[in-house]
Amino acid sequence: MTTRRMLLGLALSAASLIAVAACSEDSQRPSSLTSSGKLSPDASIHGAWIYKSPQANYSKYRRVMIDNVAVYTGPEANFGDNTADADKQAWAAAVGEEMRKVIGEKYQIVSAPGPDVLRISTTLIGVRQTVGGVATVTRVMPIGIAINAVRGAAGAGGTMTGGIEIAVELHDSTSNDLLAGAVRQISPAAFDVGATLSTTDTVRASARDAATTLRDAMDKNLAKTS
Repeated sequence: MTTRRMLLGLALSAASLIAVAACSEDSQRPSSLTSSGKLSPDASIHGAWIYKSPQANYSKYRRVMIDNVAVYTGPEANFGDNTADADKQAWAAAVGEEMRKVIGEKYQIVSAPGPDVLRISTTLIGVRQTVGGVATVTRVMPIGIAINAVRGAAGAGGTMTGGIEIAVELHDSTSNDLLAGAVRQISPAAFDVGATLSTTDTVRASARDAATTLRDAMDKNLAKTS
């Protein structure tokens, strides 16, 4: 059996197992977040949780303060067995770098509270690791392309590629009032080949997607209230 065929067989077998696990896994509401007691299931996204304060007034916010990303230590943390603390911290730092990069493209990032400053707190709850190399192979072989096309159409990540679960909480930087919170499981787009090279690349790509979604939501809220 050629190496190519062995890789393909491994990829397809693992993809089947991942698909079964993804269908059977239910997301738990994290119990150790500031927003935990207020989070409710998000009816529009499976496995997601959300909170929006009815009193939130976004019209005054023009700058943002981004906290360092925290590594979640509650019972719902999901980083896999035997994952080193150093890896968790490195992934959290990578998420923070991508958040600052994406949001900083449109909003001034500051380091101190202020009346027009929105504080963003992000917590990395878990990381599903990527099988580097094999994940990339599944994007370029014909059968893998077909499988990933189906997964992409369904909004799922690609085969053998992991993802992240994060919580994002928005606070008024001066009063510390909680304005909104959300918990999401995010995987890179099915054909984002760069995200398949390593778990760190997957984490970065997922964080960019999360930050872009957050930035777009901020744009819409400001547009409504400006």
